[in-house]
Amino acid sequence: MDVLSYFRAEVEIIGRNWRELLLGFDASSAVRRPAPNINHAVWLTGHMAWAEDYLILEVPRGQSARKREWDALFDFTSEKLPPEQYPPFDEVRTEFDRVHAEVLRVLQSMNPVDLGQPSVVERRWLPTAAHAISHQVGHGHYHLGQLAVLNRLREAGKL
Repeated sequence: MDVLSYFRAEVEIIGRNWRELLLGFDASSAVRRPAPNINHAVWLTGHMAWAEDYLILEVPRGQSARKREWDALFDFTSEKLPPEQYPPFDEVRTEFDRVHAEVLRVLQSMNPVDLGQPSVVERRWLPTAAHAISHQVGHGHYHLGQLAVLNRLREAGKL
């Protein structure tokens, strides 16, 4: 398997597992934190939409599909806000699905040569498309693990 095929497969797997885990959450459980400093499912989902867009579309290609007005809520500098300050869970889930579909479409249109191209958005640690996309693959699995823990807590009645 070549690197681009690996990236495509991993992003698709993360998205599929993400959507499956979200099925157990409702509007109430999606904004509950098991501890004050732990992210909830709404933030994690909005953050994943932001991160896939930023690291797979914006940094390497200069494109974007996300709702930029949500950046302050879900980007890497976002603060933990009270639940009522976030968009409704269904809207965030829909935005994740929309952005994820666009990310997959773009990844399918790429060829291996594209991975070596310099990133359009200059980020010191993400000099090429391959660096940015591989960062998101690891980052996606990290947050997928967090969502899986939240889901287990929810299933156990502790969320």
